[in-house]
Amino acid sequence: MTRRSQQIQIVWGHKLPQGDEKIDDIVPWVRESGRPYYDVFLRGIDTDHIITRWLKRRSSELALQRSRLLIADDRIGGGYIAVAGGELAGCRQADLLDLAREMGEHSYSDLRARMDDLSGLFAPVEEHDFYLSKFGILPRMQGRGLSNHLMDDCLHRARQGGFGRVRVDVPEQDEEARALFETYGFRPIYRGKADSSELRYLSMTCVV
Repeated sequence: MTRRSQQIQIVWGHKLPQGDEKIDDIVPWVRESGRPYYDVFLRGIDTDHIITRWLKRRSSELALQRSRLLIADDRIGGGYIAVAGGELAGCRQADLLDLAREMGEHSYSDLRARMDDLSGLFAPVEEHDFYLSKFGILPRMQGRGLSNHLMDDCLHRARQGGFGRVRVDVPEQDEEARALFETYGFRPIYRGKADSSELRYLSMTCVV
């Protein structure tokens, strides 16, 4: 039997038919892309619940309006979320306030302390950067070259938007992710570590 050719599309998350119903299919790759940072910053918190909230909020770093979803053979295979550098700080402040409201106002100082502790992980994001916040392929879809489709789309959008470079932060131990980004011309500009954990990240850039 001949296998039908793989049909691939990349669509905006908020334009996906029944987008809200598909959020459960989006959360897993967003969660995995956020690790191990989420494991430390959101420790003790229902991570999937928070990601779902943020996907539904237009002001969030993770808003569906910022997401590009890869559809392979009519199934969500992964995607990426990118933010203009000049908007990133405002998005993260909005997410912090939303998280504090969800947990209770007493939690704000604790959450701020967690952010301060992790602040040394990443290099600053410049206004002219196209910041690649999340990037992932679901395990069942890996090994099919789908990451290349996402990277090509991301770099094309960065050029179209007039950005000078694409910025990404990668766990230093994730050799597979590092290799993918290096293939596309990304180079490390900063090695960061957290004050009170074993977290280590590489900030990488690619001129577009």
